Amino acid sequence: MTTALNAVERVLSVPDEQTRWDTYAPRYEQLLGADLTAEQVPAWLAEWSALDAEVGQAGNKLATHADLHTDDEAVQARYAKFLEEVSPQAQRAEQALTEKLLAVPGFAPAPDFALNYRRFRDAAALFREANVELGVTHEAQMNRHGVITGNQKVILNGEERTVPQAKQQMDSPDRAEREEAWRALAASNQGVAPALDALMLELIGTRQQLAWNADLPGYRDFIWRRLDRVDYTPQDCRAFHEAVREEVVPLAAEIMGGIAARLGLDRVRPWDYNRNNLLDPEGRASLKPFKTGAELEDLAQTAFEGLDGELAARFRSMRDGLLDLQSRPGKMTHAYCQYFPVQNEPFVLMNVVGTSEDVRVLFHEVGHAFHGFLSGQAQPLVWNRWSPIEFVEIPSMAMEFLTLDHLGHVFSPAELARYREKQLQGVVAFLPWAAQMDAFQHWLYAEAGENVTIADLDAKWLELDRTFHPFVNWDGLDESVRAKGWQYYHIFRAPFYYIEYAMCYLAAVGIWRGARQNPAQALSNYKASLRLGSTVPVPELYRAAGVDFRFDREHIRGLMAFLKEQLA
Repeated sequence: MTTALNAVERVLSVPDEQTRWDTYAPRYEQLLGADLTAEQVPAWLAEWSALDAEVGQAGNKLATHADLHTDDEAVQARYAKFLEEVSPQAQRAEQALTEKLLAVPGFAPAPDFALNYRRFRDAAALFREANVELGVTHEAQMNRHGVITGNQKVILNGEERTVPQAKQQMDSPDRAEREEAWRALAASNQGVAPALDALMLELIGTRQQLAWNADLPGYRDFIWRRLDRVDYTPQDCRAFHEAVREEVVPLAAEIMGGIAARLGLDRVRPWDYNRNNLLDPEGRASLKPFKTGAELEDLAQTAFEGLDGELAARFRSMRDGLLDLQSRPGKMTHAYCQYFPVQNEPFVLMNVVGTSEDVRVLFHEVGHAFHGFLSGQAQPLVWNRWSPIEFVEIPSMAMEFLTLDHLGHVFSPAELARYREKQLQGVVAFLPWAAQMDAFQHWLYAEAGENVTIADLDAKWLELDRTFHPFVNWDGLDESVRAKGWQYYHIFRAPFYYIEYAMCYLAAVGIWRGARQNPAQALSNYKASLRLGSTVPVPELYRAAGVDFRFDREHIRGLMAFLKEQLA
């Protein structure tokens, strides 16, 4: 454990000079002062890309280090200093460079840069000087969420636990134990709720002001442009919410009703429903295929070896400081994949406790890592790496499915059937949650009004939860607990980023459906689409992966029928 943590600390170390603006300023000034003709643009762009990668990598490493040490004031202060001193200056310089590029007479971008050239133009139009400093405030506010929740403790059975450790008991086949864990988690969440309420009001005000500074009526308009959502509209999202309500919620209710009946439960209570890991209908304990983060790495390595040699080699390279998997106090409780563009290295942070759900999440996050590796290898310009957010979850979610046939060393045939069933059930259970999260944010940032209160947020969440999870029975329980369901990571730290998970889960199911017929072709399509990075529009990325960019009702109905067939 100590050796692994030392490797992580080594990877995340950032020299002091890389935390100061004066380290980068001369290179920005040189780029800004260059005489630039259309013929000179490609070489100039390469220099700018390299500088952008260095600044971005320093910020990403400092942010990740802060998430690993939410209880270390010095670490938090170092990241805050970077946000205050480097980020605003870099934003201003990036805007100036963008304007310089757009003003070059006669420049026609190469096909692999045309899409990002258009994005540069649109981003330049959205830029406002007033939003530079306000953006620093916004980042600092969002970072406070990690501090609040990273230091959150749960008292369970008289012992202090981390949130992931307490959630593990929610998977117990013993209903009394589940309820005990649920109530302990609820008490812990209620303890931090006032701080998160206050933070959310600050964030809403800041986000409204960002929009107004950009001469836009509301934050949804602002973020829609900021996220470059050009392939679908808010009305399409509304239609998705409705499609999920009509086509998916009944199937989720049917699945949970069947599980409850087989377990002899009179109703499904909150402690009976974990969308990430539905109850076993035979009352068996959750699968626990490993004990330590190192064991999880080993079993994943073997799975990747069976799937694809190139991907296995990529994962092996991550095992020296690019994985931090174990849950521990002071560590932010979410899981994510970070990226260090200079070395083209992804970094995965998790909080594993030994469950099969941890196995799925690792494959998910490493799917992101493969995206970083392959797009970074294929695309020299930093802006051409990764992809638009409507595609970025496909590499991760598809990897959850593509590894299903390579886990014979982890599970017995019967256990693998259980794991596979959980994976398929998880898609059905996830879609109502995704629709609820997206619908809540559409309401919050386009309908609620600028004087929205916490009571309004609580009431709206209750309304949506009753719509998308009507099969969970809260009779006799304190619904103030239910009302705080909006206090979730993405609401605070990734606003309006959630429907993409649903889009990509639907696509991942499509990729798996193709893999059932031709696994080699499906894997080849998968890797080819990742290498395209951000050089082609979203619908073309989907086609390269072998699926359609669709999330309409007819499409969802067809995929639900396929999942129901597979579950049967």
